[in-house]
Amino acid sequence: MRLYRPIKDWLQESEATVTDVPFDNRYTWLGAALEKLMRDPLCAKRPNYLWGVLQGVALGKVLGMESVSIIEFGVAGGAGLLALERIAAHVEEMLKIGIEVYGFDTGTGLPKLQDYRDCPNIWLGEGQFPMDKKNLEKRLERAALKLGPIAETVPAFLRSSPAPVAFVSFDVDLYSSTRDALKLFEAEHSRLLPRVLCYFDDIIGLTYSDYNGERLAISEFNSSHAMRKLSPLYGLKFFVPMKHARSPWPELFYFLHIHDHPLYNEPDEVLKPTLMDIEHRVTGWVPGKNRMRGLSRQ
Repeated sequence: MRLYRPIKDWLQESEATVTDVPFDNRYTWLGAALEKLMRDPLCAKRPNYLWGVLQGVALGKVLGMESVSIIEFGVAGGAGLLALERIAAHVEEMLKIGIEVYGFDTGTGLPKLQDYRDCPNIWLGEGQFPMDKKNLEKRLERAALKLGPIAETVPAFLRSSPAPVAFVSFDVDLYSSTRDALKLFEAEHSRLLPRVLCYFDDIIGLTYSDYNGERLAISEFNSSHAMRKLSPLYGLKFFVPMKHARSPWPELFYFLHIHDHPLYNEPDEVLKPTLMDIEHRVTGWVPGKNRMRGLSRQ
């Protein structure tokens, strides 16, 4: 039985990657879409970004958004942002929804470390990971760079009225920079989906703890916001395609929950199951109450 179950799961997973799985904001479609887009070598370099964009944008689609934003905090050399652009182009075509891509960075490398919370035992400090802005801008096709101190660029970005944020990658390394980046989540409801998928790159291994780095910034954000909470996406490794289950990236996802968002209680799937037979098979479905446009369930 132990041998049979993984083989059965692998066969089901492989089949899902080559058949046309109808869209829904559910793991069946997310896994099939991930495997399909992993065939693009540039997308395959960032499966974490690929999953984050797929799940974040799928929620926006189900909720009827015409466009959404995806963000990378910490561009450095730019490899991640180039992958994010390619992923956005594929997902935009798949779901017929506009996707705005933004990259935030100082442009000059890490800022000056403040104190122990920035983990100076890990990072060299000011100027580490500078950007070759001229070379990167030649390669970018759609992403907008937001360069400068994050404490200044985030408020300016929100004043520009971007599409609602669906996915954010936080890879600014430091507690202080992550704290400033999380100011994004103090935006008006219209600038955020009710649940925003977040990827935190620096929360496991090394000497990261609950009292330094990104985890401390997350904890302080939660303590200071009554209706907006960052919570791990528990157990994602059990729902991604099997070949990714032992990778670190499924353990690094969080959701921002905005509990008083007007759309928070809207169904986040196209169809909801209503009946289940004695063999645990779903036999009845009803449409979710949502404003999804442009897609029909096949």
